[in-house]
Amino acid sequence: MKIPLGKKNLEINLTISLTPNLKKLEKELKDFFDNNLINGYYKIKEFEIKNDFSYKIIPKSPRLEECLTGGDYEEKIKTIGEKYGIEHLGFPYWCYGK
Repeated sequence: MKIPLGKKNLEINLTISLTPNLKKLEKELKDFFDNNLINGYYKIKEFEIKNDFSYKIIPKSPRLEECLTGGDYEEKIKTIGEKYGIEHLGFPYWCYGK
């Protein structure tokens, strides 16, 4: 909406969007990682969630810098993400793959 103010216009833009509740998502993922091994071997103790065009789980401890072979955890993490409106929640390409 533009409102003329003499030699200038006041422009008002309103953006409404839904974003996931990251605190609740992090808590649910922490519970998931506490009770499940990734790739049958890795126990994720610390992680962060980054939003670089899509939400990705970045493991901090232990650091995973290898391709994972996949497993049932992929579908479980995806399901958790969908509860929060995130379509493709998962690990980034450098620690994820089949």
